[in-house]
Amino acid sequence: MNIRTPKLVTFYRERHVYGRMVSTIVAEHYCSHTLKRMVHSRDIEKQQAAIWGLGLIGKQAEYSFLGPWLRTESSAVRREADDARSLILERIRCEWQRQYALEIEDSIAEANWNSARRMADLLVTRHGLHPESWLLRSLIRLYTSQLSGAIDDCRHVLSFDPECYRACVLLGQCYWLMDRQATAKECFLEAARIYPECRAAKETLHRYFHAAQQ
Repeated sequence: MNIRTPKLVTFYRERHVYGRMVSTIVAEHYCSHTLKRMVHSRDIEKQQAAIWGLGLIGKQAEYSFLGPWLRTESSAVRREADDARSLILERIRCEWQRQYALEIEDSIAEANWNSARRMADLLVTRHGLHPESWLLRSLIRLYTSQLSGAIDDCRHVLSFDPECYRACVLLGQCYWLMDRQATAKECFLEAARIYPECRAAKETLHRYFHAAQQ
């Protein structure tokens, strides 16, 4: 092994070999503070490895730290930052939150909107610092034509998580349904500015505004 290669990069290259043990291995060698410092490396692979490591062991503070890296020049680093943020969000959810969110999704699938709304209200009350809680309720409000409420929820998410491009996409969908195409387009464009790989923003822009030209 090249002695100049940081252990973290080696772990990153061989992450599929370690399997589920990789989180424990990274935590044994690195702390979040060190990984956050390594993210600023000029070496793209070191950046990717450090962001990946934060995804494995980071918490809420690291989730926020990684937000601006969704906009960085390297598409590989952007994708790693998005994956890492998703991992952190999933890990910091308690078991009750996970199971309750699944129950809400089941109610949505069954079009049981009254139940879904009540449960989403409780989820927001108990876990208001988790963006997924607000996004889930915003989605329910969008489906049930409570567009003003959905917009309020999305704006609230962006007030504490300004890099949440999913909130921008939902905002755009709300404004489109309100026949405010210019505002909707700006929301989709902002989602793409935050995270250029955001397929939902690109596809929605194409679909909505191709239809508007018909």
